[in-house]
Amino acid sequence: MPKIVLDERAITIMSEAQEQRTVVEYCDWKHIPIYHIPNGGRRDSREAANLKRQGVKPGVPDLCLPIARGKYHGLYIEMKFRTGKPTDNQLHWQELLTRNGYKSEICWGAEDAIDTIEQYLKL
Repeated sequence: MPKIVLDERAITIMSEAQEQRTVVEYCDWKHIPIYHIPNGGRRDSREAANLKRQGVKPGVPDLCLPIARGKYHGLYIEMKFRTGKPTDNQLHWQELLTRNGYKSEICWGAEDAIDTIEQYLKL
């Protein structure tokens, strides 16, 4: 059971993480290769600077399914929860990926993401 936090942003992040975990567990169960791109989260300034030097970029989608289907090279998913809205950096990455032959979707919750994955795999 999640820890109750009074900060609404922390509650949203925890819930978004739980939704994403559900998607990954579903994919594992169905033997669908998917991985998380850990660009988000809170870090101290030293760790953030180190990760930035290693190539962490703000706005890169949360999940990648590296399987080509139809006209697409792969699927990227940005997870959102409740009233979460994509940032300008997230919209930039979505447009860049789409322009370069990837399907890139924003999904609100695990059910939306799983449906997106299933529909993508049918292409």
